[in-house]
Amino acid sequence: MGDYLSKVGKQIAEFFGTLSGPRKLALAVTGIGIVSAIAALFIWAGRTTYSPLMTNLNPEDAANIMRTLREKGIPFVVDGSGRNISVPSETVHETRLQLSTLGMPQSSVVGYEVFDKQSLGTTSFVQKLNQKRAREGELMRTINSIRGVKRSRVHLAIPERSTFVEDQKKSTASVVLDLEPGVVLNEKQIFGISNLVARAVEGMDSNDVVIVDSNGKMISRNATDTAAGLTATQMETRQKYERDLEASIEGMLSRVVGEGHVVARVSADLDFSQVAETQTIYDQEGSAIRSIDKNTQSMEGSRPNPGGAAGAASNTPGQTGPVVSEIKNNTSRTNEVVNYAVPQTVRTTTRQPGLLKKLSIAVVVDGKPVRETGKDGEVVTKTEAWPAEKLQEFETVVASAVALDRKRGDTLEIKTMEFTREDLDSAQRMLEAAERQRYVRQLIPYVGMAILFLAFFWFVVRPYIKWMTENTIDSVDTFLPQTIEELEKLQKGTALSGLEVVVPEMPERVDPDRIEGEMIREKVISMVEGNPQKAALILKDWLAGQDPGGRKQEKGDAEKSKTAG
Repeated sequence: MGDYLSKVGKQIAEFFGTLSGPRKLALAVTGIGIVSAIAALFIWAGRTTYSPLMTNLNPEDAANIMRTLREKGIPFVVDGSGRNISVPSETVHETRLQLSTLGMPQSSVVGYEVFDKQSLGTTSFVQKLNQKRAREGELMRTINSIRGVKRSRVHLAIPERSTFVEDQKKSTASVVLDLEPGVVLNEKQIFGISNLVARAVEGMDSNDVVIVDSNGKMISRNATDTAAGLTATQMETRQKYERDLEASIEGMLSRVVGEGHVVARVSADLDFSQVAETQTIYDQEGSAIRSIDKNTQSMEGSRPNPGGAAGAASNTPGQTGPVVSEIKNNTSRTNEVVNYAVPQTVRTTTRQPGLLKKLSIAVVVDGKPVRETGKDGEVVTKTEAWPAEKLQEFETVVASAVALDRKRGDTLEIKTMEFTREDLDSAQRMLEAAERQRYVRQLIPYVGMAILFLAFFWFVVRPYIKWMTENTIDSVDTFLPQTIEELEKLQKGTALSGLEVVVPEMPERVDPDRIEGEMIREKVISMVEGNPQKAALILKDWLAGQDPGGRKQEKGDAEKSKTAG
């Protein structure tokens, strides 16, 4: 192996020694260029690709994360804002797990880990303060885990316990939410956050939690305001009822006029008052005697009628005087009570809120599409108003679908109006143009590299190869014999030993006619093998167009002309 390598090295050295100065320089420059290109390729292929580790960080979190990455020896890159940190792509997930075990990023939030290290001299005030900080931190971490919430701040106001119950104040809380761009929390989410904070503090109610967004706008609602709560619920119920009717009308008519060619709007007047009615109905015609109570009383009596001379003797009791007459008193009384049973109906009606009082519906239908053929034969689509009888059919169908009641005061209007159509074709063309530009921008680097490679090959490699090839040809032409005499001389001499094996011995005399005949024969054979059909046609013409005498005469003329030449 060593002998082979030494032999190859010696041949390379001999070849390099036979080159001139410019050729040596060109070869050296070419070698340096090839080595540089290979090194650049390896550097480009081995460069580190960074991927985002954490984005939109607070300055405190960014500083803590960078310090931790430096301690662990993990390379990282920070953008100009200092809020986004990137690490090598192959270590992104591992680094995130390591930072999570360390509680990062924590946005300077302190949870119950504040109690991990406690000194013996901690006062009760510090204990209470640490408990409040820990509770606020844990609430912030929980709220930050909600989808759409980027970060939050929680402030708890927990008063001291009072000896007297009537003097005890309630706990309150304030929450500031920083939401993700484009995120809007609905009522259920806000209510959930309020209850989450309220249930985490003893004695706190959800009404005592105030939630504001990053712009300072209050987004929580006071649940103790019954009127406001009922109003919001009623409005939500009304809007849902109207949306359902609108979707029903549009879905029905779109099957006729086409999707997107009908718009319906419904205004419903709902009565949310709660009414309880009790009604008693008597049937006089169906009355009957249920009982009769009859009471008859009679009394007979008499008494003397006093008389005599006026004075004390006649008026003194026990004194007998003349009886003039006797007074009689007879009394008779009858009482009769008749009780009748009258049928009655007692009806109690409780009317639930949400009774429909009036319904107003407006429907706009796009014009009817009509295809027309233009002068150039192109089909053009135009719109025209729907006929009155067709609109009447639409009105009848819609009225039946929504249970329209004209006596109740419901109204329904259906009109034909031409819709404004956006130029979607131009927008599509703009999108396609933007997509082409993006594709071209992505393709430009590769095209540039291809052009650079082709230019390097055409203007550098090709001339260099041609130059080296011409140099080799010139060297070989100069080295080989140019004439037969030089070849014979070299063959007989000892300048090139072993040449007689490669070059056969040349005859002393060469017959030019024989050589010419052999060349003509070889040429004819190659022509016949290349196109046998054409050769057959030529022979056929020769045999059909000339006789033997004529051929002999032509041969004699050819010999004469050859001799004359």
